[in-house]
Amino acid sequence: MLTKKVLFIDEPFAQEEGIRAERSRFLWNVVSQNFDADLLLLKSSVYLEKPVSVHTGYDRLYSLSLKAGTKFEPEGYHLIGKGQKERFTSILDSKRYEVIFFAGLSCLPLLHLAKKVLPDCKLIIDIERIWLPDLKEKWTANRRLQNADNLWHYIKQTVWDKYLLKKGLFCLYANPGEANDIYRFYHFKQNNSHFVPLPITTVPEPDKTESNRKFLLFWGAPENKDNLTAAKNIISEIYPRISQKMVEREINIILCGGEELQDLCSGRITYAPYDNLEQLLQQALLVLLPLTKPDIESRILTCAQYRKTLVCTLSTIKDFPLPEDSYLAADDFSILADKIADLFRSANKLNEYAAKLSAFCFANFTQEKVENELLAKINSWIENNAPNQ
Repeated sequence: MLTKKVLFIDEPFAQEEGIRAERSRFLWNVVSQNFDADLLLLKSSVYLEKPVSVHTGYDRLYSLSLKAGTKFEPEGYHLIGKGQKERFTSILDSKRYEVIFFAGLSCLPLLHLAKKVLPDCKLIIDIERIWLPDLKEKWTANRRLQNADNLWHYIKQTVWDKYLLKKGLFCLYANPGEANDIYRFYHFKQNNSHFVPLPITTVPEPDKTESNRKFLLFWGAPENKDNLTAAKNIISEIYPRISQKMVEREINIILCGGEELQDLCSGRITYAPYDNLEQLLQQALLVLLPLTKPDIESRILTCAQYRKTLVCTLSTIKDFPLPEDSYLAADDFSILADKIADLFRSANKLNEYAAKLSAFCFANFTQEKVENELLAKINSWIENNAPNQ
């Protein structure tokens, strides 16, 4: 029986692209099927020129218009003007929601206001990525006057996040590699936070006539600029160490993602648009992810989904709950290159790593298991009235 009245807040996500929209589709599906759920969509100026995608599953649908921020506010925040604040307050006060879900740290200004209006409401924020460590790194890597803008961005984000985040909140997060930063920067704890990966699902068997293509695959979402660094690592640090072996075995590397990757490609390193990803995953020999930060795009589970051997840096899989014999990893690129060369010599090893990764992930991260664990955690938070932060 649907008993709890909840509100889910995000920008339109039903058909939109990107990491945030994909997570929101999953979370909204769980929330709308298990609670009496209303949906509040935040519309930026881009929706003055295009329609909002059709959303379903809600009891009531609301919308608020976002405003542009000032130079004193973090760029990524969802901000609303005075009239929209009054409307938001009216929505909250009239419905007296018991639980509110906020999609991303961009929603912190709205979360802060909701805490004032409904102090006893359970507020749950889903964090697909945190920005403070990156902003700090951009400044500390170059402490010069010419880089002062990055210091200003870091100070703004730190001050505003600290001001807007109040006690008594709960957190879902996408990346276990960021858990320590979430605890350190935002003062969440294990008892009021929960890891929620996007579930793994089965995919069709590859077309056998196309399965003999031999290439290593790197891919990354176009909006994630860290992927450019990883691609450059492949070209400058890994490829030179395995190029001779690749020539001998007629193996290529494909970089799949934003158009900026195309400028890096030549010879045995070729480019493919992000839209080609599904077909490439079916056909790839293995997946290569030399990331300098923990993966935020669910690529680990995607490798398991397509039964591909994962070769990556230790940074890529930081704190991700995987058995050590289900992947090959090293932060030293020469060691990583040696591991790839070893795989070229042994098809059995290649298949063995792929099978172990796939078996473990299908045993632990299916739709049913992720949903059940998420609902159990949400219900435990709802029922627990003790202080949590």
